[in-house]
Amino acid sequence: MAHPQKKGQNRPLSPHLSIWRWGPHMAVSIAHRVAGDGLAIVGALALVWWLVAAASGPAHYAYFQSWAVSPIGYLIMIGLTWAFFQHLFSGLRHLVLDIGAGYELKTNRTFSILVFVLAVVVTAAIWCWLLVEKL
Repeated sequence: MAHPQKKGQNRPLSPHLSIWRWGPHMAVSIAHRVAGDGLAIVGALALVWWLVAAASGPAHYAYFQSWAVSPIGYLIMIGLTWAFFQHLFSGLRHLVLDIGAGYELKTNRTFSILVFVLAVVVTAAIWCWLLVEKL
């Protein structure tokens, strides 16, 4: 049964996306969920494949390694590294919010942007270090 509305009242009964101004805090919230799901699904599948390959003998492990060091394997591992740090820094941001700090609009915006920047910078630093060490 529809709720009766006063004549001339055309607004939604609950908050709707059309009334919110898009901001980095919304993007970091969505990225937090995507990163967590990516870690859980892709990370778990990669971990299980690695463990099964290791337990199945040298031929299976060599096949796993051939995928792991391929461009696709590197892309997946870099993506998982980014997802880990995105989720970590976003979680730390939520920890700050949970203690009651960082709700001011400018501070919240700054922390949200900082989450993205730090995740990319730390991921790039780690992979640059790993690739330089490989040489």
